[in-house]
Parts: sequence; structure tokens; C-alpha cells
Amino acid sequence: MQTVEQKFVKQWRQLKILPSQKVLVAVSTGVDSMVLLWLVQHLPPKLRPQIYVAYIDHQLRAQSQAETQFIQAYCEKSHLPLFVKVWQDHPKTGIENAARNVRYAFFNEIMQKEKILYLLTAHHGDDQAETFLMKLVRGGDIAQLVGIKTARSFAKNTKLVRPLLAFSKQQLADFAKEKDLFFFEDETNQSSAYFRNRIRHKIVPKLKQENPHFLSHVTEYSDQLAVLLQGCEEVAQEKLARLLTAKGYSIFKLQELSLAWQELTLRQLFVENSLVLEQKQLKQVMQLLQNNAKPQGSITLNQELILKKEYDVFRLETKPKEKTTSTKKIKLQVGQWHSLGNKTKIGIFVPAGFRLNMHDEVLLVSKDSLPLYLRKRHPGDRLLTSVGHQKVKKILIDQKIPTAKRDELWCLATENDEIFWVIGVKKTDLSPRAVNAKIQYIVVLRREVNKDEQ
Repeated sequence: MQTVEQKFVKQWRQLKILPSQKVLVAVSTGVDSMVLLWLVQHLPPKLRPQIYVAYIDHQLRAQSQAETQFIQAYCEKSHLPLFVKVWQDHPKTGIENAARNVRYAFFNEIMQKEKILYLLTAHHGDDQAETFLMKLVRGGDIAQLVGIKTARSFAKNTKLVRPLLAFSKQQLADFAKEKDLFFFEDETNQSSAYFRNRIRHKIVPKLKQENPHFLSHVTEYSDQLAVLLQGCEEVAQEKLARLLTAKGYSIFKLQELSLAWQELTLRQLFVENSLVLEQKQLKQVMQLLQNNAKPQGSITLNQELILKKEYDVFRLETKPKEKTTSTKKIKLQVGQWHSLGNKTKIGIFVPAGFRLNMHDEVLLVSKDSLPLYLRKRHPGDRLLTSVGHQKVKKILIDQKIPTAKRDELWCLATENDEIFWVIGVKKTDLSPRAVNAKIQYIVVLRREVNKDEQ
């Protein structure tokens, strides 16, 4: 049977950290981190890296001063460079999360300054099981159950490494006793006020009694889950790429997939956009994209993003700001052009002597229809036709004009807000009133065209 030291050396070899490289060991003076520091110090010379130590005095316990003095004396005796931070600005709430942020910011600062590649922390097998159970109880995305990884990217060009995940808390405690290592016991670890402590003291011990291999089983399941998720991710990436079109992702191609792969492919889209959705939100998205009776719609994903469905495609968009209906009117002057952008212009002219182009769109109007105005669409707008009024909204739906583009459309309206023309979509089919040609006008919509379009 391997000793703790032999097992640690085997684990260390797998990390492939060279002796010439620097490591920063995060030490709290508790049993776990003191064992980690001792094991790294006692690696065979041909494997031992350059060791630096980081310690934070959180100023949360009466014994913190004694702990600080201890680690200073330890590092001085061992000839190890030590970096200490005293944390005093404690928030009133969320102190655990705040402390974590302070720690990792401090570690990153040291690593960048000293050009250290690896941060070593003393997370062990019990931490892995506790984290797994906590996430299982709280619920969420299944990927979160993968648990703590042995190594992951940390800050810029650095890695966070956890060499003790293969060891139980009891193994580390027994080893510390065997080697007569001095450490401090954090009294807050016994408090039932913290969820992790309740898991640690009330649930994990009972599961260990049921099966002594409980910790290793959690690690094995976590590893298997990681492999399965990676395989699914690779396939989902391929399927998502096949959905991509110039306007977004194809709903038709999505619906060709099984329901399981539809969900996994959508999850991949969200992961690539740093989104973790609740199962309820994901079901709403699935229902929207499968509902062919509803050609358009959107679902709010978070404060910044929405998923938008427009007929045969869907895509993620930045959440639009609330819009107010524009009341601005632009009066068209006879004989003058007004630019609509996109190389398009509109104007009112007297037919006599005006030369039309082949691609011009024309609307005849009478003198008593003037003045005419350009304005944006308003709720309840109706287009005047020979058979009565037709809702502009229904026209846009029938012609499958996307919702986002509807607000960009211009309408040609009278002073009394009668709509004669939804520019680029549909115009009135009414003939001008029976008046002589001298007082008739034409509204001309002209778009510049390329030579190959002429």
C-alpha cells in the first residue's frame, strides 16, 4: 500500500510541473494546507519546484495574529519567500464570497509580479464530495456537478492546481499527526451556521459509513460526467455550426434534430455566450422554437440578452431599450427629395416635365391630399385602400416583416394621419379624385441601383 508521500509523488509527476518552475502555495495554517506545503517541500530534489508561500490574515478570528506569526517563523526557518496580506475591510453580508475574491486577487497579484505559473491549493477529496453534494442540493446545470478539477486555468497565463484531491481529510490529518506537523484548527469549521459545515459534519460521515469508498466514487462519477459532457459538447458544437445561416440559426434544421439534441445544441449556444439558464427558461425557449403557429417571438434570458425568433431563424440579441413611439413628422416639399438612407430617397413632384427612372415606384396623389408627411409607424395605423382600411400591423405580418425592422419603416401620411404608403411594403390602391391633370402630383420613391441591376 502506498504511503501518502509516495502517492503524492505519483500525483505530482502527472502534473508535469518542472523543477525550474515556480509555484505559489496558498497556506491558511490549517492542517490541509500545512500538509500540502510539507509534501511539496519534501518532493525528491529532481521534482521539487521553486516554492513561494501566500498567506492572508482575514482578521476574523482572535488567533489570527498567532497564525500570522507562526507562518512567518515557519517560512523563515524553511527559507521560503512569504507574501502576507491583512484583510480588514469586511462587508456586512456575503463575507465568504468576499474573502474568496480577496484571496484570489491577492494570489494573482503575487503570481504576475513574481512570474509564478502555478497556484497550489489544498482542496482534498472531502472538499470534492462536499461541493458535489452542495450543488446537487441547490440544483442547477448538470455541468456544475463535475465538481473540482485537479487543474484549471487561473488568471493570465497561469494555472490553479489541486494536488490533494486524491486524499481524504482523514488521511491528511493522520499524516500530520504522523509527521508531528503543527497547524491551527479553524473554529468556524465546526459552526453549523454554514451549509458546507452541515454537509461536512452531518451527511458525509454517514455516507462514508454506508460505503468507505464514497469519496473515490464521487471522484469517479465526476470524472465520467466530465468525459460525457465533453463528448456531448463536441457533437453539439458541430450540430450548432450546421444551423448557422446569414441571418441567425435555422429553426427548420433545429427541428430536424431529436428533442434531446435540440436541447443539447441550445445549451451549447448558451454556454458559448456565457449563459447558464434555469430548466424553466430552457423549456420556454424550446416551446417557442417548436411552435410553428407563432412565427415571431422573444424570450428574455438575462438582463442583457434575449433570444429572438423571426420566422425561419432565431438568434441571440442584446436586449433592446424600451422604445417610445416617435411623433416626429417630416413634411415633404413639392419638387424636393428627402433621403431615407440606404441610397433611397422620396419626393413629391409635378408630373409634367419630371423624368421617371425604370426602377422608380410611384404613387399618384391629388392636390387636396397635401401636405404629406413622413413618419414612423404608430400602433393602430391603417392603410387606406379601395375596399376600406387595412391594419398596417396585419400587412407586415402577412409579408413576414421582422418585428425589429417594423420600427424602422417609414409611412407616408396625410395631415390627418391617413396612411397612403408603408414605404417599401405596400401603398394605397386608391386613384386620385377626379381632378384635372394640372393639379395632380406624383410621389416618387427612388433607389440608386448598380449598373448590373439596370
